[in-house]
Amino acid sequence: MIDVAFFDIDGILTDGAIYVDSSGNETKRILFEDIDAIFALKRAGIKVGFITAENSKFCDYVRKRFEPDFFLSGCKEKLQGFKGIAEKNGLDITRVCYAGDSRKDMGLLKYLEYSFAPADVDQKIKNSAKIILKAARGKGVVREVVEYIFEKIGNATSV
Repeated sequence: MIDVAFFDIDGILTDGAIYVDSSGNETKRILFEDIDAIFALKRAGIKVGFITAENSKFCDYVRKRFEPDFFLSGCKEKLQGFKGIAEKNGLDITRVCYAGDSRKDMGLLKYLEYSFAPADVDQKIKNSAKIILKAARGKGVVREVVEYIFEKIGNATSV
């Protein structure tokens, strides 16, 4: 069983790209199926968290849109950040999962029993994760993680 699902933002919830309009405004893209998957976790009573190296208006949007149980932005040392959250909140790390896509995620991907990486990341990052997904960055990664939680780990709900 998974009690808490943590996600990186750029490259997991989004495709990791920054889109710039003609006025120089940056935007990012999220698939509705990933949005729905996050809310499916919440409906199933699974806590949701985000750990990201970014600290931007987009992070503020994610925090407001999803109202996660845990949110850590501007975190360059993700394993240390996670350990702080886990200790402070008494999390059982055998019941926590994380999805990440970059070198900053490698320590946390190695640390947790249930860790996920998208199909299109560097081999070193894939080697750090326990589960390599079929989805590419920002193209249903969250949905696939949530399906895995519900179908293979034993949480008895579906997306």
